[in-house]
Amino acid sequence: MNLIKKYPYRTGLLLVFLIGAFLRFYKLGSLPFEPHEDEILVGYVGRYILENGKDIYGNPWPLLYFNKFGDYYIIGSMYLSGLATYIFGINEFAVRFPAAFLGSLIIFPVAILGYWITNNKLVGILSAFSIAIMPWHIILSRSSAEGIIGSTIFITAIVLLLFYIKKGKIRDLAFAAFLILMSYWIYHPFRIYAPLVFIPLFFLFKNLSRKQVLALTITSILFFALTLYISTTEWGGGRLKQTSIFSDLSGVNIKIQQQIYNSGNSNTQITRLFHNKAIGYGHEFITQYLSYFSPLFLFIKTGVESRYDVPDQGLLYFTFLIAIITLLLAVGQKIKYEKKYLYYFVYLILLAPLPAAFTYFGSPNLHRTVFFAVILSIFIGIGLFKLVTMRINKFITPVLTILIIVEIIYFWHQYSVQSDIYLGSRRNDGQREIVQYIIENHNKVDAVHVPGYGNLALYYLFFSKDFDKKYISDFYNDALIDKIGNVKFEKEVCLTELESMDTKVNSLIINKPKCNIPKNFVQVTEISGRDPVFKSVVYRTGKL
Repeated sequence: MNLIKKYPYRTGLLLVFLIGAFLRFYKLGSLPFEPHEDEILVGYVGRYILENGKDIYGNPWPLLYFNKFGDYYIIGSMYLSGLATYIFGINEFAVRFPAAFLGSLIIFPVAILGYWITNNKLVGILSAFSIAIMPWHIILSRSSAEGIIGSTIFITAIVLLLFYIKKGKIRDLAFAAFLILMSYWIYHPFRIYAPLVFIPLFFLFKNLSRKQVLALTITSILFFALTLYISTTEWGGGRLKQTSIFSDLSGVNIKIQQQIYNSGNSNTQITRLFHNKAIGYGHEFITQYLSYFSPLFLFIKTGVESRYDVPDQGLLYFTFLIAIITLLLAVGQKIKYEKKYLYYFVYLILLAPLPAAFTYFGSPNLHRTVFFAVILSIFIGIGLFKLVTMRINKFITPVLTILIIVEIIYFWHQYSVQSDIYLGSRRNDGQREIVQYIIENHNKVDAVHVPGYGNLALYYLFFSKDFDKKYISDFYNDALIDKIGNVKFEKEVCLTELESMDTKVNSLIINKPKCNIPKNFVQVTEISGRDPVFKSVVYRTGKL
């Protein structure tokens, strides 16, 4: 049965969009329950710049990066989240809105590309459906992840690039180039993808006119030059230096030197042959690269421990594994592929893990390879098409539908119920509740002393909606600030143990439970987020 004949293509696509949008926007402000410090940083700095024309360090209208502490955050997502706070208020929903919105829109370019590869509209819808319900994409879309914003922009640019190949209209190439340039402004990996996506076009599409070849050549050279230039700057290569396999922190060079030492001095030629930088770093790169194709990474775990983890849940459903196996075995209904597009997207699949493979920290990393998820959804859509169009589809389609529904329900339960407790230590559990207590009670005492870990000061400023320009002179490296009004952010954790603490002053002191408490400190209350394990205790000194 041809589903497109029964249900119009546009109706099907709209339904998929609504499903995807629901899974990204439902309870977006409270799920995840705790805002991560990076989300608060993005929202606060973005709004601060828009309010004051300068970032928190006094840099006027930064366009390339925000240097928190040598990590050079790309500034684009900060502006987007800052703008969203003007529309939706200063809250978690606003900060997460840009990623959720752009994450929902991605179904349209994915549907177009799925259709182009197979010349089949149902494949397009099933490809869009795959990305709409994919755990990998949903988790990141609800977490203000820059990679989600960049993926939608970049895959739309590829659609326009292929439109230019088809139609030869220079405006399509101009729009594609503009969107690719915008992706540089959002997330680091797209600076590597950008020049490389042009390479296969010259070999696969041999019917290009001279004007098209010239235009594509000039555009690709410009992006190669831009990426090369950025990589030579401190702000462009700063993050890579921190996480690269070539960094001393990766341990690769230490391992090479250790193996050279273990080989002794008996045969230096053999030692140089087996233990050199080319082999050492090459082996590490291949290890990292292949880890992103591992079934363990894709279907069992969500990669290395991070704030995006969902317990006992992979990035993809096992139903998707069935679809991929069906595609690889080439069973079911034959598809007349547009081979040029098919080969191009195989190339993109191989390209997608490349930037992440050069890093060791936090690997395998689902965020750095989110573009992989987007390209993979198209091939999952083809596999699903083969399954639902088999001769025994009257049996397969209902079973497949039930399996997908069961997996979505299980994922949503794990994500909405289990993740908040599971990720308490990685999502700054209780930080928001601490600053809300301070906001409500700081005027009742002379001073409030708080541990300044986890950018707690930014939480305080964000939730008190305080973007005063005067703080520019007070912020220092790592977005830290020592004092806001009568609230003091201390460098220690156990504040009740400090000899410098004046117990005669009418103060509130926020402590961790295991700290020593002298007799002149009186407990007022306990504060916790979703997980009471990470609770804080409030004490009072002075007049009671």
